[in-house]
Amino acid sequence: MNKLSIHFPNYFSSIITLLLCLLITPLSFADKSEGFPGREKYPEIPFIELDDFYQGYIDNKYIVVDARSHFEYEVINIVGAVNIPLHSLTFTKDINALAKNTDKTIVFYCNGRRCMKSFKAAKKSKLSNILVFDSGVFEWSQAHPEYASLLGETPLNPEKLISKAELKKHTLPLSEFEKLILGSVLIDIRDKKQRRGNGLFLLADKSAPLDDTKKLNLYINKAIAENKVLLAYGSSGKQVRWLQYRLENKGLKNYYFMKGGAKYYRYDDAK
Repeated sequence: MNKLSIHFPNYFSSIITLLLCLLITPLSFADKSEGFPGREKYPEIPFIELDDFYQGYIDNKYIVVDARSHFEYEVINIVGAVNIPLHSLTFTKDINALAKNTDKTIVFYCNGRRCMKSFKAAKKSKLSNILVFDSGVFEWSQAHPEYASLLGETPLNPEKLISKAELKKHTLPLSEFEKLILGSVLIDIRDKKQRRGNGLFLLADKSAPLDDTKKLNLYINKAIAENKVLLAYGSSGKQVRWLQYRLENKGLKNYYFMKGGAKYYRYDDAK
């Protein structure tokens, strides 16, 4: 008995192959396959989609507020956005002052779909004429680079966006990170509140908070001048992605970050 054979036309096979490639190809910068968890977590906060936000943006209907830290804002932002960090001590005062001087809708944004700073800022503001653009600055930058700034340059060059894979190449677990400490320039990029006066590596590390540009440049330039490895860690593994842009912009290639940051550091692991 002959087996039943099914033959697809060549063009149909090509289509199937293309679809499979699209399904398995990772999105390096903004994973558009992810949902919008903030919408479920903050159902009372109204949101706006990318296309609608773009149309209102070019029609000058909105006041755009970047709710991230000043360092993040300086690395990449939506052109014309006002930076009012969620965790700033003057957030409430600043956002109310902004609202009093405009009748436009205020739109908050942060990094991307899983970043909750925009929703938290909208809720904390207690304003009524607000929206959240929860696709975030990276999806905006890919869609409309002419209205995005990367390290002060506009239009943004999408090729200069650093992928998750590139960040991973420069991230080491604690055991490997420690092997490089001797003879390196080691910096703790946590702020004073997070650091609480102490580093993790017995005075080998120097405090250089992300918002202290002078200190950061001092140690980055030292690593370059002395041809040393630059090592850095933050409170978690998230802050270093912003430092990476500064390092690449300065041409430094020999650098590594501690996986997970201080949050996952255990002194027992270091023994």
